[in-house]
Amino acid sequence: MITGSIEEGVYPRILVSVVTPTENMVEKMLVDTGFDGDVAVHYNDADRLQLEIVDSLVIEYASGDRIEELYCRGKILWFGKALESEFILSNDEEPAIGTRLLNGCIMNMNFIDNRLAIDKPQAR
Repeated sequence: MITGSIEEGVYPRILVSVVTPTENMVEKMLVDTGFDGDVAVHYNDADRLQLEIVDSLVIEYASGDRIEELYCRGKILWFGKALESEFILSNDEEPAIGTRLLNGCIMNMNFIDNRLAIDKPQAR
């Protein structure tokens, strides 16, 4: 089970380990149910996380804006296993995980105790 907290009673966040060639880097990430990808990080984090740019794609944001963003391939630890993931690079300062990672999981958010839990997926 992955656990996290709901900060300020509004922002669900978990710690995610990004696997790099030299080390695992732990990042606090927003759980963004409006984002249908794997992981989103700021452009400046690509070098620090040792991500290689693969290509670009057009992302449609909640505002309706369609913006061409760069994406990279990388790995995160997800339920204790290295998982190949797509990292979208954007201007958003806060790293986030999206619903593609939550596919097959059960997520519970308790806004009274400000806790969240993601149960292990059935098959991945």
